[in-house]
Amino acid sequence: MLSFVVAALAVVLLLPAAMTALHLGVMATSSLFFRDRRPPTTVPPVRFLVVIPAHNEELLLGTTLDAVMANIRDRDQVLVVDDRSEDRTGEIAAERGAIVLRREPGEEPGRAPARQAAIALSRTMEWDAMVMIDADSVVADGFFDRCEEALADGTAALQARSEAAKGRRLVDLVALASFAIQGVTLPRGREALGLPVRLRGTGMVLRRDVVEKMEFRAKASEDLQVSLDLVQEGVGIHHVETAQLRSANADSWKIASTQKQRYEAGRMGAAREFVPQLLRHHSVASLEAAWFIVSPPFAMAAGLGAMSAILAALAGAWPLFWVAVAMVALLGWCFVVASVQARVGPRIILAVLFAPAYIVWKLAIQLRAALRMRGGVKEFGATARQ
Repeated sequence: MLSFVVAALAVVLLLPAAMTALHLGVMATSSLFFRDRRPPTTVPPVRFLVVIPAHNEELLLGTTLDAVMANIRDRDQVLVVDDRSEDRTGEIAAERGAIVLRREPGEEPGRAPARQAAIALSRTMEWDAMVMIDADSVVADGFFDRCEEALADGTAALQARSEAAKGRRLVDLVALASFAIQGVTLPRGREALGLPVRLRGTGMVLRRDVVEKMEFRAKASEDLQVSLDLVQEGVGIHHVETAQLRSANADSWKIASTQKQRYEAGRMGAAREFVPQLLRHHSVASLEAAWFIVSPPFAMAAGLGAMSAILAALAGAWPLFWVAVAMVALLGWCFVVASVQARVGPRIILAVLFAPAYIVWKLAIQLRAALRMRGGVKEFGATARQ
């Protein structure tokens, strides 16, 4: 009887792990067949409005704007939303020639309202496509030219290749590994399969007609919410491999924990709101989107798969044990593919050695995010800088 109960528990743990492993396995394998779209010979000029929401970002905004200003063309404009800042964010933006939209302390907090304020102001301005970049992101050379080329075939929405900044700390290596999957391999896989990629907040490019019909409304992961809105509307979102940017990592594990909680709470909120709607659409794109948002994150899936294998072995349920091992191995395959595609370097082995502790950390984050979901998704506030 005890063996049956242990085996049943192993099955319960294995099911969500398998959901993630199979989804990521399909995407990682498909990503091997990704080929970036070639730009047409004639590229019509596009006037970009670069929008940068910034709350107390005086430490990083200057670097972000320097990279943007070095790459924009005469026809482009830069708009910084000084979102209730208490530091020199607005002054730094003005000093570098950006248009500054000030949101006062009493206004609604959050990234979604800041983005909506930029959209409201943009209706009075001349532009063709909006590029949203986070205040801690640095664009690579040629970023806007590559985005312009990708829009030349009439594409309505793009997501640039988004990665974590390189660094030598363990928190940097873990961020690189996470971004490798989310910012490189998953978009490549979806693009190869003809599925819409997910917008990631920083590096998303949207034509004016799309922007003027959309609304950022989620209190967390507003980029995921808008992505799912566009999936339901049948708007194709393409990955642009050649337009690249990197975002600064959290300064501490405590700050990283808050960032992850924000994302996971946003994903849980999106699952509540969108899964029934997505399933009713009956399209491959909507079904994949639903599969993605109900699947546990990578680290949690790895932990559940490992625990399932251990329980199956204790129960003597060897077929179940080998299925669990196969799911963990499939996740390992995804990690290897992502590491190679993102060129993270040999130091990523340190992140692998840290994996058991990282899995425990992520399980705790999932629990905290779930507890914060009581009564609905709440505003997390901006990422702290040190």
